[in-house]
Amino acid sequence: MIKLFVSDLDGTMFHQGQLFEHDVEALKTLLDRGVLLCFASGRLDYEIVKIMESLEGNFHRISMNGTYIYSNDGEALLDATFHPSIIDKVYEMISHDKFLIYVADNSTYYIEEKTDLVREIEKNSSMNAVELKTLKNDLGKSITPKKYVVLGEDEDLLELQKELQKELPEFVTSFISAKNCLDIVPVNVSKGSAIQILIEKLGIKPDEIACIGDAYNDISMFELTPNSFAMENADDEVKKYASYIVPSVAEAVKIVLQIK
Repeated sequence: MIKLFVSDLDGTMFHQGQLFEHDVEALKTLLDRGVLLCFASGRLDYEIVKIMESLEGNFHRISMNGTYIYSNDGEALLDATFHPSIIDKVYEMISHDKFLIYVADNSTYYIEEKTDLVREIEKNSSMNAVELKTLKNDLGKSITPKKYVVLGEDEDLLELQKELQKELPEFVTSFISAKNCLDIVPVNVSKGSAIQILIEKLGIKPDEIACIGDAYNDISMFELTPNSFAMENADDEVKKYASYIVPSVAEAVKIVLQIK
């Protein structure tokens, strides 16, 4: 029997900024059956809280791809951070004309300059950054970075990922979270590791959870449990890690309710 259902947000629950009613009703069905719910997302924590409030549900939550974990009663289970010695080093490594760079603390995205391209990107995404021309100098001082977001061509991002793994393997974790987007977070941070911390707190086994997602940052969730669902619009490389391929959260819930 499934005791915890974990869902990604963008591309899974959210589609072009919209929630589908059948997915919302499916989550309510799980709640009625006594199944615990959790959102696991790359979004900032306050954004997930707003979504939870709009759904009027009592959710556990994992934000910024595992940097923060909060139980459904508000207990903080994890607040990961970068080692101070590598904050400037990471920024130097990712500072390149080929990339757009965002830095996130616990509540805000920052960028050095809001160009027309940046404004166009933000208009078509959930990201809304504060322009801060002194960003480089403020890192580690007035701003405590929790995540770096690098936008660029996938080929260049993969090369950057290799460089980070070579230079800072004991300090950072990085993964492609969406097309043309590389997330850099503190070492050992991922959705999968965050769920492991949560289920240990709840006394739940991996085969008693189910999870659904659509992107590379969801693979660590899929590897944790046999009850894993990938959205059918996910990349093939992502789908191969999941046990089921489904068109919606609602379809995944139908299968979950049949698992004994």
